[in-house]
Amino acid sequence: MRKIVAGFAIIALFTACGGGGGASDPEAAVKGMFDAMKSGDLDAMAQYMPAEAREELANMSDEDKEMTEGMLSMFSAVEFNILGSEVEGETAVVTVEIDFMGQKQEEEIELMLEDGKWVVTEGGMF
Repeated sequence: MRKIVAGFAIIALFTACGGGGGASDPEAAVKGMFDAMKSGDLDAMAQYMPAEAREELANMSDEDKEMTEGMLSMFSAVEFNILGSEVEGETAVVTVEIDFMGQKQEEEIELMLEDGKWVVTEGGMF
């Protein structure tokens, strides 16, 4: 399962491009990130990343984008269930149960409030 989580981290680094966004609450941001990842939508994933990360990787090469899309295809089988969240000021932690091919593991996803929207910063996936 740690290999799967490491894969999420790699994808997060390669997909932090595109426009801003986020979500109105932490759980919605995590759900949006996972849904985008499962569907292979790099642009949708980027909207749940912090602005600094999007800026840093905005010039991703076509080769890197193709590699990332290839990696995303294996995540279509990932199932997730949001177990709960804790908000403390402008940060939050969302606990998620990840199920990949029958292997289940709980992960904590960290988020921050950016321009009034919640974005994923690090944790189980990143």
